[in-house]
Formats: sequence, structure tokens, C-alpha cells
Amino acid sequence: MARGRGGSSHGQRRPVDLTGIISIAEKNDLVTLINAITERMARDISNVFDSPPVVPIQGDHGHHHWLMIPLLHHRQNRSTSHSHSLIGLKHPNLSKSFEKTREIIEKEEQEAMTPQLRELKKEALVFFRKWQSTVLQRIRDIAVNEQQTPQGSIRGRGRGMRGAPRGRGGGGRGGGMTRSPLTLATGPPRAPSNYVDRDLAARYPPIPNTLWSLDLDKRKLLLHIVFLVLLSMQEYTANSRQLLVSLTTSLNLPPKIYRDEELRLAQGLAKAAIDLSSEDAVSQKSEESKSSRRWKVGLGCGTGKLAAPLSGVGIGTAHDGLGLTPYAAAGLLGSMAENATQMGALFGIIASKPTAKMMEAFTREIQDFGFIPVHGLDGSEYRDAREFPVEHRRLSLTIALSGFLLEDEEITKSWRCLGRHSESYVTRWEVAALTNLGSSLETAIKSSAWKEGKAEIEARTIFSCLIESTWPVALLKISKIIDNTWSVGMVRAEKAGAVLADAIMRQKFQGDRPVSLIGYSLGARAIYTCLMVLAERRQFGIIDSVIMMGTPAPSESRVWLTLKSVVCGRLINVYSEQDYILGFLYRTSNTHFGVAGLQEIQGADGVENYRVRSLPRGHLSYQSQVGVVLKNVGWEDVSRDIVRAAK
Repeated sequence: MARGRGGSSHGQRRPVDLTGIISIAEKNDLVTLINAITERMARDISNVFDSPPVVPIQGDHGHHHWLMIPLLHHRQNRSTSHSHSLIGLKHPNLSKSFEKTREIIEKEEQEAMTPQLRELKKEALVFFRKWQSTVLQRIRDIAVNEQQTPQGSIRGRGRGMRGAPRGRGGGGRGGGMTRSPLTLATGPPRAPSNYVDRDLAARYPPIPNTLWSLDLDKRKLLLHIVFLVLLSMQEYTANSRQLLVSLTTSLNLPPKIYRDEELRLAQGLAKAAIDLSSEDAVSQKSEESKSSRRWKVGLGCGTGKLAAPLSGVGIGTAHDGLGLTPYAAAGLLGSMAENATQMGALFGIIASKPTAKMMEAFTREIQDFGFIPVHGLDGSEYRDAREFPVEHRRLSLTIALSGFLLEDEEITKSWRCLGRHSESYVTRWEVAALTNLGSSLETAIKSSAWKEGKAEIEARTIFSCLIESTWPVALLKISKIIDNTWSVGMVRAEKAGAVLADAIMRQKFQGDRPVSLIGYSLGARAIYTCLMVLAERRQFGIIDSVIMMGTPAPSESRVWLTLKSVVCGRLINVYSEQDYILGFLYRTSNTHFGVAGLQEIQGADGVENYRVRSLPRGHLSYQSQVGVVLKNVGWEDVSRDIVRAAK
């Protein structure tokens, strides 16, 4: 069953009256803009499945080989070079072979949308439309009553905007008073001419609208209102986060405004959850029925109460609340404004399922598994959600997974480059196996046999070695050093990925917040398994963005279409054709479906590729280059100061 995140209206809600705070025109144009953004999001989901997949080039015995695609590109791009010729290939004329496959491309493209992918597309869109419908309905339910204002001073008009055309609600009333316009539009909607953040605008193109020309405070207020409405759905999904970022660019607001808004809401809600849950725990036994009723008749029923910690961070105050009264802010948040249970669930604070018990569930499936905060608990394992410092709480999570370790104490070292906009954790999993793998890889690359074998691979390309299954004798001699530890690591990575998926979708370790995943080597393999499990269980709306580096997993497009179906934001494949160690280690797997860590993903719309041009220590380089890669791909939450210091 598809995950029911964000789809429920949780009963009838009383309309929130924002008369005098925003105008009818501003509300109507806000609804129009949110509808346009969410429609684009729906199209993006559909496009993931509608893009024609790339058909691999036909090799021996009728097999279609994804590994031959880079070889063809290599030949076409460097046709005059002989230093990297396709030595030893049984099909030396790849261009001719490629032409022969054109006859079957159309047939295979029609068959590419397997019944499983068609069903996945259908369910992903059904889930999204349910969430979209709830969001739009809640924005439409905001009440803004018509106000009479002196002529020439229509409330809520942006700077430089002219009067509304006749016939659009601007007709006069007696006594020199005018009716509020139904829209700010005086012509075709436009996009901002000068973006405050061009990088973010390139990634989330602004939707043409009229609201961007309002003054800064009014645009901040509109973003704030939508933020509160989305939180009133009692969960903050990856779709909600993508909507807010797109709204930020469409309103031409600096990303710092959105981040600051997310930060103060996270800290206010987290503190309120802990404070109110403590009060509730004291009175729960003696006043169980009274307490239950207190939550039921809270803000959603219009009492106008607002939890003190929320007021403490400026929600519902004249200045930081951007003009929203406590009553208005409480109404927008609904029952989330003072409901300890709902606020706690947002952060994974669940009285019936303490964090320690959740961790016990993990350890039943895998011997060594835990989450270590990058910021907030000085390297201690995350054991009790109530003990995590409020000042480090965020409304989104980043979970990082290492793929090998060179020293026991290096579990968090590679990930200190992660910034503080997200609540970041490093997954501790199978430390002994990862340390053994790291040691064996380091021993192998320092050997003379590896240097000799590497030179021979460079003369042929790693792809020809994989396709032909012919490897330098020197490498085969040292294979016993690394093959066993790699095989053990692959098995453990798949188990860890399944446990991580369970922690996210069933144990609710992260609460009801979007999760981003980052990993390299076997850590990326664990993420691959996690996403496949989430797709199989139809767990949409949980995963925000994902980056996988040096991934030992297939590069076949239909695999990555499946992965992208559960990733709302960016899905980035980081690869390098120079990762000879990965190619050699992966040789015993089914290479007919390609190797993601060696080549770009083709035929999967929405999947980004980033090529690492230099790996000084081969596959081992990913551990030290995490920060540089994150910076280069434009990952939004990376500490650039730490990256610069690490160079």
C-alpha cells in the first residue's frame, strides 16, 4: 500500500481568517502559484517514466551490454587516438554494431515500460495528487473578507503595480470606496528579472507570477503562511519541502529566508513537543480523559492558543511573525500548534515507541547498526530523541553511510563537511567488516602487482576488461586479498540497506520529516537497496535528495527509474571511469546491466550524473573527496569552510 503521508485532512478544519493580513488578490494569486508549482511537480513525476530509455549496445551472444555504451562514446570522441583503442574486443566496429541495434530500439522502447513500472508510475501519481489536493484545499480555505479602502490606496498592492483592469473586481462603491481586486495581474504573469540566487533558480526555475513584485516583507509573509499550512498536515514531507523551495524562488526570496524559517519552526516545535509532553506525562494518569479532551479542543477548534515555545521563536508575534496574530498563526497550524503528540511525532518522539526500543529492533536484523549525530551529541550514538538538543533540531534529515573505513575512529570524519541546515547523522553499520575491507583495499593498491595491473587496464579501458572478463594476471594474484572482504561487505550492505528502509518507513526513526541520503562505495550500495525496498513498498514522499558515489550497483535505466520514483528531489550518480578497483571488485557481479560507479546513467529522466575526473587513490579516494564532490554538485547543505580547509 502507498504510504499515506500528507493525504489526510484529519477531519474538518475551521477556516482561518486572515482579513487585514493579506488581500483577496494576494490569496487568489497565491493559490494560482501553488497550483502551478504542484502541477509542474506532477509533470516531473510523469516525465521520469515517460522519457525513452537508452537501449544498450548489443554484444556477444545477443546480450545487450550497458558497459559498451561508454566504449562507443570513447571511440566517437577520440577517433584519432590509438592509446585507448578497443584492444581485444570481439566487435571492434562498435559503430556498425550500434547501427544494427537501431532496428530493435523502437520495439524495446515500447516494451521498456514494464507492467511493474507502469503500476509504479500510477501509484506515485495517485499519491501525489492526493497530497496536492489537500494542500490546495487548505490554502483555498483561508478566509479573506472583502475590505473597503480609500480609492487609490488598494491594500496589498505591490510596488510599481498599476490598478486592476475594469471588470476584474475593481468596480466602485459609493462614497469613493473601491472593491478589492480579485487578482494582482495586470497582464501576463512574469518571472523575476534579477534572481537573488541564480544557482537555486536554475535548479528550481521560478514560475511566472505577480506576487514576486510585492515588497519583501509581504513575500516573506506568504512563504510563512504556506509553511504553517503544510505543517498543519501533521507531517512535513519531501513533497512539502520541494514545494517550499520552489515557492522561495518564484517569490524571488533569498534561500537564507527559507532556511531561517525552517530553523526557527523546527526549534519552536521541538521545544514545544518536549515541554508539552513532559507536562502531559505528569497529568496523564490522573487526568487521562481530561487531557485527551484538551488536545481535541485545542487550536483546531479555534481557541487561539499557541504553545509558548512557538511564540518564543517569533511565531504569531508582530515582528518575527510578519504580522500574523497568535490566533491566526494557531489557526494556520491547526492542532499542531499545541498538540504534544503530533509535534513529537514530527521529530520521532513517540511515547509508545521510545528511540531505544527502535534501536533494539535494528540490532535484531544486523549486529552493528546505529545513528551518530554529526552535530549535537559529541559523537555519541542517538539513543533518546528527547535528549537531543533542541538547538540542533531541524525539519529535515541527512543520513550518511560510509562504504569502507581505514580506522575505527573515522566513522564521522568524512562527514564533518555536512552543514547545519539539516539534522545530519552518520550511520554506524558493520564497523568490523568495513574496517577489514578498507585495510585490504589499502594493502592491494600499495602492492607492486596492483601498479602493474593498473597500467595494463589503462591501456585497454576498464570496460573492455569487464566485457571480456579478461584481467591482468598480476591482479588475479592479489584478488584473494580483497575479494572475500568485498563479498562479505556486499552482503552486509544489502542487509544494512533493508534495515535503513525499515527504520525510515516503519520505525519512524526520523519522525515525519524528509530524509536525504549520501553514501560512497558499499554505503551507496546500502542506499541502493534502501531505495529499492521503499519503491517496492510504495513509500513515496519520504526521501528528499540522494547522492551515491562509486556505487557498486547496476546502471541500467529501468533500475534508476525505480529509484527515482521514491526520490522527490535530486538523485545524483557520481562516477569515474578511472575507478579500476571498483571494476575489478564488481567483475563477479552481473555486469550486463552496467556499473553505476563507472558510467553515467542514461535514459532515466531526473537522474543527474557527476563525473569525478581524478581519483589519486582509486576507489579509496571517495572517502577524502566527499566534501569536494558535495560542493561541486551544488549540494545545498555543505560547510564550504571545512571543505576548503580539507584541501
